[in-house]
Amino acid sequence: MQESSVWQHQREKFMAQGIEQGAKEATCRNLLTILNTKFHREAVRALTPALENIDDLQRLEQLLLIAVNVKSLEDFTAVLFE
Repeated sequence: MQESSVWQHQREKFMAQGIEQGAKEATCRNLLTILNTKFHREAVRALTPALENIDDLQRLEQLLLIAVNVKSLEDFTAVLFE
């Protein structure tokens, strides 16, 4: 039995959304791991809701790179909320 082109398109769209959502979740998890490794966990915990609410994968990836290189949590927070 062959899928209709409409169903196939919907399935592909659904799969792509799932993959992107998984990438966002993994990037956010990695970002929090880096921040928790470098800075005090309680301070990082205060930022967790703001990070988890970011829906833009590119923004999360940018913040991940910044987290690797940032010297203080205050500097990271400034970039996060700019």
